[in-house]
Amino acid sequence: MNKKADMGIGTLVLFIAMILVAAIAAGVLIQTATSLQSRALETGKRSTSEVSTAIRTILLYGEDASVNRSITDVRQHVKLVAGADAIKFNDSVISIDTDNVSIDLNLDNTQNYSDLPTCEAASGDTYRVYYIKEGSGHIDGYIVVGDVVELCYALPREVMEDELIRFNFVPKSGSVHTVSVTTPGTMITRRVFLYP
Repeated sequence: MNKKADMGIGTLVLFIAMILVAAIAAGVLIQTATSLQSRALETGKRSTSEVSTAIRTILLYGEDASVNRSITDVRQHVKLVAGADAIKFNDSVISIDTDNVSIDLNLDNTQNYSDLPTCEAASGDTYRVYYIKEGSGHIDGYIVVGDVVELCYALPREVMEDELIRFNFVPKSGSVHTVSVTTPGTMITRRVFLYP
């Protein structure tokens, strides 16, 4: 009888050890699954933001062709596409390409958002922002759903008639917005409409 009791204790110890190992393995699996789920959710949010966050150009025009039949300043009216997240202008770049010159513009941080921007006030490597219409969640320095914003900037050089220009709005996260236009064959007015 003593021998049977010894075998029962050994089996019990072995059984308890197996339960402990299974519990530890289950804990590791649950922790790993939770970590992977968190990463998957974060990746999903980033992917959704990249795909859905973008702006749309409503109007694009150049100024002032009445003097030299050329434009040097541009005003671009933009708003967010439906369902897009807010875009911070300080983290965004405007890239302008002509046939022989390219330039990248950053936000002019010295501006007052309530003042109507003048393109002349922006230096050659900055752009300015004016809120034409403010959405319900408006924040200065951002474009949010409901905002209609005027971007004002100087071209890298004087652009003449019948020239191709490409404007790229590049946010930190989200889709790059590109507008390619050809200036009209005759530019004699103060305001030259380029898009739509």
